[in-house]
Amino acid sequence: MYERRWPVISAVLVALVVAGALGWAVGRSAARDASADGQSRDANAAPVTFPNGVPVATERSRAGALAAADNYVTTATETAIQDPRRYERLVRAVYTSSYQPTALAEAEEVRNKAPELVQAYADGRKGVAVVAARRLDEYTDDKAQVTTWRAGVVWSGTDKPFSQWFLTETTLAWDGDRWRVAKIDDAQRAVPSPPVRFQDRAGLEPRVFERELRGMTAPVYGAAP
Repeated sequence: MYERRWPVISAVLVALVVAGALGWAVGRSAARDASADGQSRDANAAPVTFPNGVPVATERSRAGALAAADNYVTTATETAIQDPRRYERLVRAVYTSSYQPTALAEAEEVRNKAPELVQAYADGRKGVAVVAARRLDEYTDDKAQVTTWRAGVVWSGTDKPFSQWFLTETTLAWDGDRWRVAKIDDAQRAVPSPPVRFQDRAGLEPRVFERELRGMTAPVYGAAP
């Protein structure tokens, strides 16, 4: 999937397509909001829950909006190609009703145009989506805009491992009990892309990935700005 710079066609983030199909469990809870609105809720409440295996961000706060963008972006990128059923569950659960048809249609279009990628993941390609940093660009009680600096690492038994970096812009709308995706797209400008450096080239071998990452779980993202 990183053979070339996949544009995000509107709602479809297709650069990373792995964790859903791998069945990696979400491993840790998100950090809490220190603001007054964050403190007013139940101290045991989580900003993100996972009904039916997809994230639903239910905290109406700055931290909740960041958690929504983090988890929606990573889940979309990890499932749009490799796990279409989980991607559809995500779209149905947390995209606005007006945006859902576009998101589903464009994901299907991307899969149809890249059968070799679909087959590669069916044959065992794996990868990890990571939010390296993010910024809350705008926030009100009903709307939020977040820019995410995200990366992905991909490996398999036959292809050379590689990574790529993206800036993703997400517009969220509050819909009574959750944040929903109103728009999501990769920024069309230069992206910070650190060089990949290894002390030992053996670290690029797929067997190293398989051995060292076995049993690891994906985090739930989210923290106060």
